[in-house]
Amino acid sequence: MELPQLCAKGRRIAITIPEDEYHAGVETCKRNLHDRIIWPKDATLLRVDVLCTKLSTFWKPLRKWGITSLDKNFYEFSFSSLDDVRSVRAIIFWNLSHGYLKLFARSWYFNP
Repeated sequence: MELPQLCAKGRRIAITIPEDEYHAGVETCKRNLHDRIIWPKDATLLRVDVLCTKLSTFWKPLRKWGITSLDKNFYEFSFSSLDDVRSVRAIIFWNLSHGYLKLFARSWYFNP
């Protein structure tokens, strides 16, 4: 893949993203969710691998999904289908025994 060419826009550096690649990226983002885990003050935080194992028991019927830690107890989940996103979002809070997982749709304005 060829990298886009840099260009100056006033005092900033910019790149041009081809329209088809932009739309493909937007479609991919529709299958992503952000979440925050709400922990009690005395709880031990789960590592990403432990969280993944715990959620795998809840999400067995789902197709392929992935998790990325965003720091400060925020995570990004990627799913292989919009149906999987809908099924996960149908439950507002997921009880993790030691805390609660709250999922919300990906937003361009999200900043953990």
